[in-house]
Amino acid sequence: MAQEAVEVHFEGEDVEIPPPTAIEELAAADQYEGGFWLLIDLDLTKVNTKSVRLNISLPANLVGEIDRYAAEHHMSRSGFLAKAAHQAMGNKT
Repeated sequence: MAQEAVEVHFEGEDVEIPPPTAIEELAAADQYEGGFWLLIDLDLTKVNTKSVRLNISLPANLVGEIDRYAAEHHMSRSGFLAKAAHQAMGNKT
């Protein structure tokens, strides 16, 4: 679920994801002394924060259905369409 959390966190953001910090640097930091470490392998290629504007045509009634569904699920139209595309292509997100 960590992969999905990162993808959702950055969805629609136009920011550059910083490179990872070396574990040695983190281990030497006083603020982490006595803490617990958990390393997670993330595929940042699945996290593309740069949005691309598209111009598509859909039937008006479908757009209305999409907008109602998205609003009920606290999503944007773009977020809904991106999620639907991922699901249609067999991706987990």
